[in-house]
Amino acid sequence: MTARRRGPYQNVVLTADALAELRQFEERSLDVLAQVFRLLEQLDNGTLQPTRLQNFANTGDLTDCGKIVVLVDGEPEHRIVVRDLGGSFQVSDVVAVDNRTNDLPCLLAGRLERQGDPIRRSDASRRIARIRRALDQPDET
Repeated sequence: MTARRRGPYQNVVLTADALAELRQFEERSLDVLAQVFRLLEQLDNGTLQPTRLQNFANTGDLTDCGKIVVLVDGEPEHRIVVRDLGGSFQVSDVVAVDNRTNDLPCLLAGRLERQGDPIRRSDASRRIARIRRALDQPDET
């Protein structure tokens, strides 16, 4: 499990992996980064409710996670994946933030070690690397 770090929020905690992804947005898109923080603030104060995820074959069971859509004009669609820590997302771990291409954020959420099969974990890691290469992003998984 990745380290967690409390930020300026009361009910939202950023994992170390999510923080690293957010730092990449400083170079990729400040507009997306600003929108992510606006959405996290809404999640923190209870005015935003993520859409629950499912048990996916390629990522494992993400039923305790939800997605938040990040839309910014002129930018590809992004997703924030959060894990419910307190019932109805009252307290949330931000576990992934990235371009939604090929379900990249859900694959990244697989870092929660939900994928019990080592072959599927390895396949997910390879898929993440391929997607990041296609998006011209550094592979830090």
